Amino acid sequence: MVYGLDFTYKNFLNTHSHIALLGWLYNLFLVFLANDFFVENKKKFNQIFWVTQCTFLGMLFSFPIVGYAPISIVFSTSYLFASYWLIVEIFRAKAPPQHIYTYKMIKAGGLFLFLSSLGPYALGYFMSQKMQGSAGHHLSLYWFLHFLFNGFFFMIFLAMLIFKMLQHFTISEKKQKQIFYLFGISIVPLYAQFALMVSTSTALYILSFLASSLQLIGLYLFRLELLMLLSYNKSTLQKVLLSIVYLAFGFKLCFQIIASLPFVRDFVATSKATLIIGFIHLVMLGLFSLFLVWYYRSKHISPRTLIEKTGVWLFIIGVVLSESLLFIQSFAIYFFKQMIPYYYHLLYIVSSFMVIGLVLMILNQLVLLKKSK
Repeated sequence: MVYGLDFTYKNFLNTHSHIALLGWLYNLFLVFLANDFFVENKKKFNQIFWVTQCTFLGMLFSFPIVGYAPISIVFSTSYLFASYWLIVEIFRAKAPPQHIYTYKMIKAGGLFLFLSSLGPYALGYFMSQKMQGSAGHHLSLYWFLHFLFNGFFFMIFLAMLIFKMLQHFTISEKKQKQIFYLFGISIVPLYAQFALMVSTSTALYILSFLASSLQLIGLYLFRLELLMLLSYNKSTLQKVLLSIVYLAFGFKLCFQIIASLPFVRDFVATSKATLIIGFIHLVMLGLFSLFLVWYYRSKHISPRTLIEKTGVWLFIIGVVLSESLLFIQSFAIYFFKQMIPYYYHLLYIVSSFMVIGLVLMILNQLVLLKKSK
């Protein structure tokens, strides 16, 4: 969008979406599940992890060159079968008494992971019938995305959040049960929100609004525990990370409510591309990625060096600025019918902060590994 290099951009876009969702988020959730919840089955999870890495590496090197082709489809299908292995192990695990509902959340996440896997099969059918761009094609893609990030990722996120809380203070079983059911039951009907992209059915608006309302009620019931967890963070950087996660959590749920109102359809339709990208990145970066960075740092696995802190701050700045640009652009298209001057150049610059920040975090890890040898 800035320099116009000579390659098939769509292939790299497909690579980006697969690796961001799976190579980054899915991997991190898998690692923390293995280390914090399934210690007794760690050997099995290790095997699942390495098998899964083979599928991700295959996608990483095949998608940029050939896009959707037999070789990349083989690797993406192999990932689906590796995810089924993960689901089986999740359901085999027994929950300790103090973590009954966190394990129920993880098992619900496993169920949603299975549901998400049905999307690619439907996508394969529509592509084989040369029906790319059809309503069925879009709904299949949205099905995969919804049950992966609003289902699997979100339920694991809740489980990890409560797991951390229980290390510092008690949450009544009744409260955990309420949170589990309010968020868990709402996920299936919340798919109606994605279906609104291709339909204006009144039933879909009602389902979307009810599901979004349930999640907002869940957040309200959860508010005191969230504030208590924030107070246990002594580091300024940790407080900032968790505060942004909470803001992203709240924005996500408010955005869902607003998008469920029929009179905002015109706004959504006009600025659809940037709005959807903004929302997906809000959830993926602002909510899940920053939460995982916070969670990792809260475990005190490695020393807080200047390189590491600089990397985290740059990553935060990149997330906040890129999100701001995406949503401001959505409003600019709707209200002023024009692009922000140098929009793509600005997006390129602020996104580079995330890249530099991640590179510094990785360098910090490499230096520490070298010192430990």
